Amino acid sequence: MVEFLKNKVDPTPLGYSPPPFPSLYWPFPVSGEQTAYLYDGHSMWRFTLFWTLICVVGVHMAAAGYACVIQYRNWKVIWVVPIIYLVIGGIEALIAGNVVGGL
Repeated sequence: MVEFLKNKVDPTPLGYSPPPFPSLYWPFPVSGEQTAYLYDGHSMWRFTLFWTLICVVGVHMAAAGYACVIQYRNWKVIWVVPIIYLVIGGIEALIAGNVVGGL
């Protein structure tokens, strides 16, 4: 009776383990599994948080790099910009990733 309820109430397959981090889908035709699914909330939150950190911090670092290239003559001060952008981008990504991943 318990096994019947587990299959009907909990969609997690028996023997499920979360897929490795980088991607849930591999688009190229290769042998093996191409699609992976996340069934538990912790894995969904972690996946969303990590990708939000990567994307938001990456965009902030690109903007900081552009600012450094434009202001190369102020080299005594401009080295602070990437550090500030990294901190601000990291805080934004942590907040956004926790909110979106926690929903």
